Amino acid sequence: MDDAIEAGVERLLFLGSSCLLPRIAHQPIKEEYPLTGHLEPTNDAYTIAKFAGILQVQAVRRQFGLPWISAMPTNLCGPGDNFSPTGSHVVHAPIRRCDKAVASGRVR
Repeated sequence: MDDAIEAGVERLLFLGSSCLLPRIAHQPIKEEYPLTGHLEPTNDAYTIAKFAGILQVQAVRRQFGLPWISAMPTNLCGPGDNFSPTGSHVVHAPIRRCDKAVASGRVR
């Protein structure tokens, strides 16, 4: 990110990860849950690196006023999701269509 600042990059999207959540998180997950419990020992260094990246993006916004952002593209599918033909999210629509095609026998 330091090189991006030096190169004059005006916009940057830093992707976070669900690994920032505690190993055992209360459900439903809330925005304030990251780093509130024990980390998964198999990826704790990755978790800390991701958290440091989020903090660096915040620091760049404060120090340089750049519109950099962090986003958490976590899992989109699960119990209670919306698979309706007219109101589902973009990821859910093809899942619903495939499921319907298999159920109708058009696809095996």
